[in-house]
Amino acid sequence: MSHELRTPLNAIIGFSELIDTQVFGPVGHDNYRDYIRNIHESGSHLLAIINDILDVSKAEAGMIDLHEEEVDLRDVIASGLRLIGPRARENGVSLESGFHSPLALVRADQRRLKQVLINLLSNAVKFTPAGGRVLVRAWATPGEGAGFEVADDGIGIAPADQDRVMEPFTQVESSLNRKHEGTGLGLPLCHALMEVHGGRITLDSELGKGTRISALLPAERVSSKTVDAA
Repeated sequence: MSHELRTPLNAIIGFSELIDTQVFGPVGHDNYRDYIRNIHESGSHLLAIINDILDVSKAEAGMIDLHEEEVDLRDVIASGLRLIGPRARENGVSLESGFHSPLALVRADQRRLKQVLINLLSNAVKFTPAGGRVLVRAWATPGEGAGFEVADDGIGIAPADQDRVMEPFTQVESSLNRKHEGTGLGLPLCHALMEVHGGRITLDSELGKGTRISALLPAERVSSKTVDAA
């Protein structure tokens, strides 16, 4: 199923990118170039949705294999900020980070932790108005546990909806957030990926004031090796 879904889309994305570069000659009218870029962006968006659907399905079926290594959470945070930073600047949202010291290494799948963080940051930036602030901080203490949290001062989530947002394909019906597009897969995917690590996702939100979401790892995943969190 994965191959049948991804291969045609990768062809659409690849060929549209090739045409846009005009490597074999000019495309012609500027409108055509706009259409090609729209095709590329739409194809990339659809591929991201398909990847999320497949990942959620695999996680629910217990079919996600973790490629575990010793992970420095500073690297995870830095990667997430690099990727989401341009979108935050475009939206007029400030991104800040911090770490608790001492910071230990954690035993985890670094790519999956980045996937969780990027989803959380993306949601925070999406639902925070211009002039708002998103803060991400991480901690890893031997014998206690590890994790990272993303806090924003955005639109928030009503108490009655906070359990529902962890369900796949669920979007909260609200005049505040229906203008924001989404599949309703981001938080369920984060929840599933943390559960595979033996961890969990927690959510604390107040409508109209903001949201704090934490991705928590158990103590047994925290190494005795510490790094300088400065």
